Amino acid sequence: MMNPQFPVNRVEMEFSQWKAREERFNTLFSITPAKNRSLLAEKLRQFERIRTKYRSSKNIEEQHTLRILKMEIQRMSKQLYPSFISRILRKIITSTQNQLSLRSEAKKDERNFNSLNEEVQRIGFPDLSEKLKNLIDKEQENFSIPLSYYLNEKEKITHTLSFSKNAEGHFELDGFKSSLQNNSRPEDIREYYFKNALENNFKVNEAYNLLSGRSVEHNQSWFQLDFNDRDASGSYHLKEFRNEYAYDLEKTLKAIPLKEISNTYEMEKLKHALRQGDSVSAVLIKNGRENQVYIEANPQFRSLNIYDQHFRKIQKASSKNQAAALPKQSVQKGIKSKMQQ
Repeated sequence: MMNPQFPVNRVEMEFSQWKAREERFNTLFSITPAKNRSLLAEKLRQFERIRTKYRSSKNIEEQHTLRILKMEIQRMSKQLYPSFISRILRKIITSTQNQLSLRSEAKKDERNFNSLNEEVQRIGFPDLSEKLKNLIDKEQENFSIPLSYYLNEKEKITHTLSFSKNAEGHFELDGFKSSLQNNSRPEDIREYYFKNALENNFKVNEAYNLLSGRSVEHNQSWFQLDFNDRDASGSYHLKEFRNEYAYDLEKTLKAIPLKEISNTYEMEKLKHALRQGDSVSAVLIKNGRENQVYIEANPQFRSLNIYDQHFRKIQKASSKNQAAALPKQSVQKGIKSKMQQ
């Protein structure tokens, strides 16, 4: 384990990785570099690659480790290649090969960093490129980036992004854990780990909406956290309402008396906001009067939640019961989500 008082020693870490590999060989085949020429040759190649990779390091601990590594390389080289001329020729060839290999690795690492950076920003996190680059350069097998901020005067959200190396040695975003705390309910901390998966890559604003109790649509399925149901690890259960559950958002919207929308774009904008879990500002027409309200999608009950200006629930509006109870109208221009206020 590395001493936290010192910077990460990447040379020592790579050396430790080789030692672990060496021990596995010994366990599986009962061989060691001292007894097996091919394994000793592979060890020499790995040590030379490590030395070439970090030889320009400014880290004092790494420089010290490199000096020890150099002596070990010389010892193994003499053992494998007793002829001085053979060692010189091999050193020239190996040095060139290592330089080419490291340039290729550097390009792959740059592509890996750019891809990760784009993915993190696409999910909705701010620019974390500097932190991300520094942590990747430390050559750890995995790492995390914490991020915490206030959404408003009452709500604070904390995210922890988790990264790890895959089988090819490239870093991937495993997912992020989000924790929502409300100062008016300090004991009620809502947490969920959003695993990075091709099917359901939730974005940061959607994570907030789910932790706030609202529903989010992905790939024709609606999702909602069940705060009354936790698994063995204490994580909330994520409920899914698939397409066959027959929640028709557009039909439900048309069944409630909201101030008229002038064009298709505004309607699509409204549906998009509701599908990503936002609480949306609208104008409700009741008894001929305009009332400012907030509406939310409620797929479980195939309805909409409607709240007044103080965010007190007025009613649950569904396409079935509202069609008979209220006159049909459409929705207002200039919709605004609660997240954006």
